[in-house]
Amino acid sequence: MSLILSVLIIPVALGIGGAFTPCALGINSVFLGVVAGKPRARRIRDWMLFSASRAALLTLLGLAFGLLGQTLQVYAWRYQMAINVGLILLGIVFIVQRFRPLPLPGFSLLGSKALSGDLGILGLGAVFGLDISACVGPLVLGLLAETVLLGQWWLGGVTLFVFGVGLSLPLLAATFFEKANNWLVEVARRHRTTFYLVAGSLLILLGAGELILSFAGQYTV
Repeated sequence: MSLILSVLIIPVALGIGGAFTPCALGINSVFLGVVAGKPRARRIRDWMLFSASRAALLTLLGLAFGLLGQTLQVYAWRYQMAINVGLILLGIVFIVQRFRPLPLPGFSLLGSKALSGDLGILGLGAVFGLDISACVGPLVLGLLAETVLLGQWWLGGVTLFVFGVGLSLPLLAATFFEKANNWLVEVARRHRTTFYLVAGSLLILLGAGELILSFAGQYTV
């Protein structure tokens, strides 16, 4: 159950929460603009391609950090403590930035340039898969830290893949509405604080849970 929580439930929940941050909304709006006016079946097909491409690039990050964890033998107790505390801090940072914007670093291939649909759906997903904005940075860093703790390359890949799909899940619902962009913005406007609180709290609970398990393991050896 703990593995399902870490690899499936929490990553998809964090992805959905991250999708309603201002940065991710901008990215999602670009996709919605590209598919606007297409038949519904074509929009769904494009969503599948976009989501798979976006998640695939995040999967590569997960695989790399999972391998890193396997190489470093991360189950050293002190290293576990540092990662667990880091997860809690990242959760706090994510919640705080909802009310007080923080100068968080991000990684973007786009810079200040606008992006059109000329790249195609797959290319769009690939670019956005590597476009880790400051808004979702704490969530990605938290999941990468968790993949290092797991110390299994395939678990790292699955975790970031699920997170990538979660980022695109609101778009799937939006493809069924003609005014999808307005719908997403309205949901974000009304419930943005809730998404921040839930996603941040999940990171805090994940770190706290791992912290408790690590202490218990230390004193039962």
